[in-house]
Amino acid sequence: MGIADDAVKVVGPEHIEIVTLTRGRICLQPTDLNQGEHIARALGLDAPLDHRMFVPGHTLWTGERHGLEVQVRSVLRQMVVR
Repeated sequence: MGIADDAVKVVGPEHIEIVTLTRGRICLQPTDLNQGEHIARALGLDAPLDHRMFVPGHTLWTGERHGLEVQVRSVLRQMVVR
């Protein structure tokens, strides 16, 4: 619980709508999904997983923080094609 509390304090509780805790994992859903990537990066999460088949689609940013997997949901990121 302390690690989840720390993560919320880093980004500000006013920016987090839902916190889900499971064994070994914390998932944060921002109040505004447009801020999801910014929140994830503030927590040091840099591995995006795009869910394009869901309606609406979304990106789940993941990484590890204090030994736990942390996930932050955000709007579906736009791919840059080169």
